[in-house]
Amino acid sequence: MASKKYLERAQELINTHPYLMLSKSWCPDCHYTYRIWDRYHVADKVHIIELDKFADQNEATELEKAFTEISGRKWVPTIFFNGKRLGTEADLKKWDSEDKLDEIFKNEKLI
Repeated sequence: MASKKYLERAQELINTHPYLMLSKSWCPDCHYTYRIWDRYHVADKVHIIELDKFADQNEATELEKAFTEISGRKWVPTIFFNGKRLGTEADLKKWDSEDKLDEIFKNEKLI
């Protein structure tokens, strides 16, 4: 269970950044998602938190616990749009295969 301090910090990050992605630099699923951002020319709009790059890995672990509690799932990437959990790369892949990414990104005002 995440501490109140980190739950508040995670929620503040979600509230502050309209487009937020929880990531790890080595994660292939995260790299798939980076390619989606590049394809739509929105990489500069998405705030990416790479947990494995934190100098203090205890802090990264606590923050990951908080994001897990908020999102209901421990997974990277986890994507938040406009204050709510949008999904993961699996959702992006599904929507991409159904040609729904444009519609979703427009509805969320990413594009």
